[in-house]
Formats: sequence, structure tokens, C-alpha cells
Amino acid sequence: MLVSFLTSKRSLSTLLLVVSVLMLGACSDDDILPPSPLPDFDEQIQVEELWSADVDDGVDENYLVLTPAITERWVYAASYDGEVIKLNRADGDEVWEIDTEHRITGGVGAGYGLVVYGTDNGEAVALSEEDGSEVWKVELSGQVLATPAVSASRVVVQTMDGQLHALNRETGKKEWIYDTPIPNLTLRGSSSPVIVGEVTLAGFANGRLVAVKTESGAVGWEYPVSEPQGRSELERLVDLDGRFWVKRNVVYAATYQGKLAAIDIPTGRLLWQKPFSTYAGVSEKLDRVYVVDQDSVIKVLDAVSGAEVWTTDLFKGRRLSAITPVGVHAVVGDFEGYLHWLHYRDGRIQARVRVDRDGLRAAPIVKDDIVYVQGNSGELAAFKVIEK
Repeated sequence: MLVSFLTSKRSLSTLLLVVSVLMLGACSDDDILPPSPLPDFDEQIQVEELWSADVDDGVDENYLVLTPAITERWVYAASYDGEVIKLNRADGDEVWEIDTEHRITGGVGAGYGLVVYGTDNGEAVALSEEDGSEVWKVELSGQVLATPAVSASRVVVQTMDGQLHALNRETGKKEWIYDTPIPNLTLRGSSSPVIVGEVTLAGFANGRLVAVKTESGAVGWEYPVSEPQGRSELERLVDLDGRFWVKRNVVYAATYQGKLAAIDIPTGRLLWQKPFSTYAGVSEKLDRVYVVDQDSVIKVLDAVSGAEVWTTDLFKGRRLSAITPVGVHAVVGDFEGYLHWLHYRDGRIQARVRVDRDGLRAAPIVKDDIVYVQGNSGELAAFKVIEK
């Protein structure tokens, strides 16, 4: 876990990392959870790598999460050093590669003809899906660590200072801004806004989840998934930093040192909640909610009631990514770059492949039962389960 002090000005990633290292240096060795050894297992399924590609040096030495954007035909991915690529989703063949000369810290989002990313200088940049040429660039209020969300009329970008910016998709013009106060001390990261129908959902470092009208910016509801408690800044950290998940009319969200909650999207009504702490995020499939806690213990809960179904601590301390369902399995990455397939019924390990020796921080993405994952060093790969 990395933490950062928020400043009112746009801050460079280098400064944030220095602060993070200083904070971690203040912790004792007893506070560091040693990683569990790689678990032994009997392979139950066969996993085939469909293709792989390199995205420059990935996040380089920075504590960032850069995820690819997957559309019906294409894959778009970016590196911290400014490379953006377009690949054929079927075979991984490169369509175009652009050196933007930006320091990319948030991205990428894609759709409706645009590929959008955020920079460490607080800019949102849109490229043409067709050839990678720059369509527009807009200066925002702070550094962007979240993946921008793209709709038919708006591009929604979240900045580290607690603001949500809605930009005109065609021109980049600022249409509205949602602003919420956040603590001086936050986790080094940000959940990404999600557009659901006419509503944009966004989570913030103050532990609040908000629903706003995508067109107008009018606030539909705000829900405090967690409230700060304790005397010190560290004790009061309740950052909604990880991925939240939308299924039908329900959003599942969890915070650090707080709670896991299921909330009705149309009304903002709480359906259920459980004490929980995570900075990885949530997913749901087959009425099961998958979460990875701050110690990398995996828990699976009933989506309707929140009752625990199963848990496994086989990966404790292995700094897992968020877990993503695929078919009757769930996939999760770890700090050594291994991608693990678990059975949805009981968490038994079914298969394992190594993707990137620098580790997997970004959660796997699943489309049409194909798993796409981008590693810290820029290794991007697609996998599929092959029936034996």
C-alpha cells in the first residue's frame, strides 16, 4: 500500500512517490506482511496464451495502475512514458503505435471514436481511434490516476483532488465539474468513474460513492460507504481506491479500513454492508461477490445477502490485484506476475501462468471469456481456457 499527501496544486508523480516512500519508511518491519509461498496445486484446466505484446516499459518504476481498454474489435493500451498502441483483439497484431511524449498516469478509456488518457500534469488527452492522432487536450485541476469513462456525449475524468470533470466528447469543452472535499492523506491511487445508462458513478478518497447525471452533472445521490474513524490521519484513511462493480441496478463498492456495500443505483438505498478493508476492488458474477482484502485474503460473498460463501488465505501477502470472474472461474494476478484461475464454487486453484516478472497490479479484464491483462513492465497478453 502506498499513501500520498494531497496538495491543492497539480503534483508530480515523483513527489507523491517520495512522500509514499517516506511514509512507508516510518513503519516498522513488523507492519510488513511477508508474502505466502506460491501455492502448490494440481492443474485442472488448460490455459492457452492467444497472443502477447509489449507496451513500452509499462509503468516503469512508478506505483501506477494502467489497464488496457477492450472494445469489440480492438485493444488499446498505454505506458507511463507516453506510448499508446492499438491492437487487433483477435490476434494481437498492431494497428498503430503513437509516442505521445506525455507521462500517462491514468488510462486508457476508449469508445465512440476516441482513446482517452490522463497525465501526471493534470491533462486529459483524446486520440482518434482510427489513426491515433490527437483530437483534443484539456487542462484539468489535478493529476489523473483513474481511467477516463467515455459515453456518446461525454468523457468523464476523475482527478486526485476530488473533482470529477465532464468534457464534451467531440471538443473537450468542460461541461460540468463535481467537487468533493477529500483528506490530506490518501492512498496512492484512484477508483475509476463508470457510466451506467444516464448516470456516472464515482468513488472518492473520503469514502463516498456518488451518482451524478452524466449530461448535466446534477447529483442523484451520495452514499458514505465508510466514515473516517480514529485520531491519526492514517487511522482515518477510508479511501474508495479500488475498482467498484456494477451488475444490473446494483453497485458493489469497498473502501480501505471501512466497509463493503451493495447499493441500489436508481435510489442510492443501501442493500447490505459488511466491515471490510481493501484497495484492490470488487467484482460479481453468478450471484457471487469477489473481494480481495488488504492482506490479499480472497473472500466470496452472496450477492443478495452479503453472507460469506468461501474464503482462502493461500495468497496472503502476495499483493493481489482485484479478482475478475470468467466463466465458472475467477482470475487474479499477484506481485510476482502470476495469473491464477480459481473455481468459483470453493476457490480451488485450477491453473496458473506467469505473465510479467515485474508483477500484475492491474486487474484482469474479461471479454467473451477471454482474459486480458497488462503487467507492470508493459507485458500485455490474452488467455483462454481450452477444454481438455
